[in-house]
Amino acid sequence: MDPLTQLNQTLRLASAMLDSAASQIRDAPLSPTKEHIESVGRALVCIFDIQNAIYKLRPELEPKYEEAPAETRAANRRLGEALIEAYDLADASRVQEAIEYLSAFAESEPSEFHREIAKGEIVRLQGNYGA
Repeated sequence: MDPLTQLNQTLRLASAMLDSAASQIRDAPLSPTKEHIESVGRALVCIFDIQNAIYKLRPELEPKYEEAPAETRAANRRLGEALIEAYDLADASRVQEAIEYLSAFAESEPSEFHREIAKGEIVRLQGNYGA
């Protein structure tokens, strides 16, 4: 295997591991959660920068992605914004408000998939914070 292919595979694995770490940080009672997740995000950005340099030299190594439909992208954005707000509330020791915020989101969100994610986060917050 040539060095760029090997490096690309290593970076793909590293980014998957960092993504998993961000989820674990989110699920663990480790404060300051937001700052820790942002640190992981900065590391991911560095990896993506290196991968983009590889793809400029070897475009065939770049994974092919199909763009999600506009409706799914909009639901992803709504969910992301709701989760950020809820995490900010939880980090400010306003867990019950975070749960109420996500509950309202789940009641109004048209996407069943995204409603279920929000409901899962409610359960996680209740479990982690005893709310």
